[in-house]
Amino acid sequence: MKILFLHGLESGPHGSKYQALTWMFGAVTAPDCSGIRDAQQRLRIILHDLGAEREPFVVVGSSMGGLMAMLLHQSRPELVAGLVLCAPALHRPEAEPVDPATLPPTRVIHGRRDTVVPPETSLPFGDRLTLVDDDHRLSNSTAAILTAVFDIKLELLEGGVATARQHPS
Repeated sequence: MKILFLHGLESGPHGSKYQALTWMFGAVTAPDCSGIRDAQQRLRIILHDLGAEREPFVVVGSSMGGLMAMLLHQSRPELVAGLVLCAPALHRPEAEPVDPATLPPTRVIHGRRDTVVPPETSLPFGDRLTLVDDDHRLSNSTAAILTAVFDIKLELLEGGVATARQHPS
């Protein structure tokens, strides 16, 4: 399962989270939306970079990238097999109310000391939310993020195996 990393507003596509993801999982697709504040313009860049992609991704979105992951799921749900949202900027006006029941396998990592995106905005995710003792950058929570991606990939693999067992060829 491929990984798509969507960076935050004040960062770039190849920062520490991207580096950790590539170290752990290999190739990671990471569109460059540096300096772009408009969510719809970011979404156009992401969709352009994905081109005619058909295979779904585990999408890892950090801050504004978390919002973009949700917008990508709304616009092209077939491309989103799972979500790992890191302090997702769901407090922004572009964000629509979240019904976690409508999402693919999802994990949310949010810092209790986040002063940029209020941790309360992630509470609707319920048991899919892990609150960590960290700030908005989640610099001390790389292991939690990587574990969340691993867990999503495992859940998707087990779901695929279960489906294959139910529907033999």
